[in-house]
Amino acid sequence: MKRFFLAIVLCFGVAVGFAQDEKTAIDLKNDGNDALRAKDYPKALHLYEQALSKWGDEPKDTAMVYNMAVCAYQTKSFDKAIKLLDESIALNYKKETAFLYKANAYKVMKKDDEYVKTLEEALVASPSDDKIKGMLATVYAKEANVFYTSGATILKKAAADVAAAKYKTTDPQYKEAEEKAKAEFTKALPIIEKALGYDPENATAKQLKAACEQMIKG
Repeated sequence: MKRFFLAIVLCFGVAVGFAQDEKTAIDLKNDGNDALRAKDYPKALHLYEQALSKWGDEPKDTAMVYNMAVCAYQTKSFDKAIKLLDESIALNYKKETAFLYKANAYKVMKKDDEYVKTLEEALVASPSDDKIKGMLATVYAKEANVFYTSGATILKKAAADVAAAKYKTTDPQYKEAEEKAKAEFTKALPIIEKALGYDPENATAKQLKAACEQMIKG
């Protein structure tokens, strides 16, 4: 009797395993959707990948490709996410959001050039997207601020030297510092204009422009 019971258990186990193996690509995709809704991103990605392995020659499910990209992004598998996002963009599925995910992936990876390039590509695809324009404006305002800060630092040091009686504001050393600072402010201006070209109401860019122009005038 004991042997008979064990045989039944083993057969049941084999049957369960066989049933699991018989899940279709669609079944696995649907299971992945359930896991995604539950925000279990690693499980969802694994199920989608299983589904894809069984997909055959049929055209890929565009929604599943995008969902896989989101799951890869959420699990910090950024290289995989970018590859899937590129595929989603090529399939023209949720293109605008896919571009933003791709840009943010590059930002997290500290690949600044790729981040800006992706935003510019996104703007070509969606020229009226204010969110993308705002993100680009922020990028260029931040870049301009580097030059503004450099100029302000030069002037601050010169003022400290004057206060320490190292030289006077009428001396060549101070005049040289002023010219160096103005050169930095001048470098900032075209970058600020670029920022304002994307977003004329960008507060940081407007403040930087006013400050640089004032400093250049002296």
